Amino acid sequence: MPGISPSRRSLQTSDVFVGFLCLYLLTIGRSPPLGDAIPMWEAAQSLVRHGSLAIATRWPVNAPLGRGGHSYPVSALLACLVHVPGAILQAILSAAAPARAAQLSVLTSQLGPVVLGALTPALLFRLLLQAGYDRRQAGWTALLLGAGTSVWVYAHRPYSEAVQTVCFVLFLGTLLRAAETPTRACFVRLGLAVALLVNSKNVYFACLPGALMFLFLRLRIRPRELRAGLRWAAVGLAPGIAALAAYNFVRWGSIANSGYGAVTEGAWRESVFFGLWGQLLSPGRSLFLFSPPLILGLFGIRRLVKRRPAVALAIALTVFPLILVYARYLFWSGDWGWGPRYLVFALPALIIPVAELVDPATPLPTLRRWRRFGLVGALLAGLAVQGLGMAFYWDDFISIARRVQYTWLGRPDLRGSMMAPYPCFSCFDELYSVEWLPSMQPIEGHAWLLRHKLARDDWRVAQRDAPWARYTSLTFDIREPYDYATIDWWPLFAPPGRRFPLVILSGLFLLSLIPVRVWAATLRPPSTPDGDPEAARQAERRA
Repeated sequence: MPGISPSRRSLQTSDVFVGFLCLYLLTIGRSPPLGDAIPMWEAAQSLVRHGSLAIATRWPVNAPLGRGGHSYPVSALLACLVHVPGAILQAILSAAAPARAAQLSVLTSQLGPVVLGALTPALLFRLLLQAGYDRRQAGWTALLLGAGTSVWVYAHRPYSEAVQTVCFVLFLGTLLRAAETPTRACFVRLGLAVALLVNSKNVYFACLPGALMFLFLRLRIRPRELRAGLRWAAVGLAPGIAALAAYNFVRWGSIANSGYGAVTEGAWRESVFFGLWGQLLSPGRSLFLFSPPLILGLFGIRRLVKRRPAVALAIALTVFPLILVYARYLFWSGDWGWGPRYLVFALPALIIPVAELVDPATPLPTLRRWRRFGLVGALLAGLAVQGLGMAFYWDDFISIARRVQYTWLGRPDLRGSMMAPYPCFSCFDELYSVEWLPSMQPIEGHAWLLRHKLARDDWRVAQRDAPWARYTSLTFDIREPYDYATIDWWPLFAPPGRRFPLVILSGLFLLSLIPVRVWAATLRPPSTPDGDPEAARQAERRA
């Protein structure tokens, strides 16, 4: 690309991918698939072993039975297929060591999400280069995304968020490229990206009207190219639509039935105001609390709109409609998870304004120092939050919080919940404490739990300075969920006698693969002379 140095020391997309892959493998967890991850993992295993998508676990509990009276995953096709490589590896390892098959699934079920999670900042890095940012701007933004947002946490969970997020980055990049260079190849790639996106979760059909509007606004003076491009995009999209229809028919006997409607019927009635308030500002689910670099990004929005209006418009037309859709969902928080789970897909797009703050052309020393402080501060805050998020599986603290909630604030009456007569583990009645009450804030809760687990304190000692102890002097019997909680790191999965050699050897191997010098050289600020005072004042006014 013009203006990009071909030097071997410059950061490449492959460097970003390898670096984050090694980082994510070093910090992989040891929790088995739980909750929504169970049907996706079971479907992949069933496909590998029996050539069928039928599963043993009916989940969610109100999921309809499919063809032949079997249970099938309600999740989208791609959310199941990403686990096929892990399921193949699981089958091989199970044949070699049948006694440890169940333990090995803890690692094999995370294979797909880890790879896709590492690919997400790499694709964002490439998108930013294509949008005209230099490598330092793209490198810092990719680093903040991969290490400072909940992308890192969800890369370690066999849920569908990893595949949704990587597909959305790919879609956004191909959309911008198609609008800039409306060639046949670009529009076919756009169609393929849309096919992957809607097969990662069907709700992403809501992004397509905004994408069409963006293409119209960008290419309205070139109508012939726009019409031809949309036809080629349809060619790229066709295989994805065919796969979606076939997947629906195999499960439910109808090409138009995804099964998702039956599960979520009656749930799209939340107030948009409170849904947005919860997603963005609630104590227990705020997007900014769980992904601190996004706060820094707020300061770059004006510059993004001014300097790269096409990028800002694409984000506004594709991301925010879906955020509004989820704001109408009673389970807007994403149920049991780390932060607003349904907004993880938007993190790469929402962090793009940060790139505008990594400005190598600022001659004013004070402004450079403040921006450097902001970048480093956002990175450290993000590392702290994601470290706490990975320290435990989110079920551990939520289970403790619910036990305290039942004893202290009362057991909820679920007879009138949306899912009655089925149990509703994620309804407002059950999760209001970890969503809205400071006494059950998950980030603080994980910090409290980690501190006492490292000190090997029992539940009575730990409860003395628990988050809820600020509000009540009562004590609660949290022995069972507290004792069940364990630090979620893969080396602790190994037998005690082999633990430290395994950590050292694996860690040294993975660390040796990370291109640290290339990253450091790219992120290092350029040596810019202070310049004359008048130039500095002009730069200050422009900034």
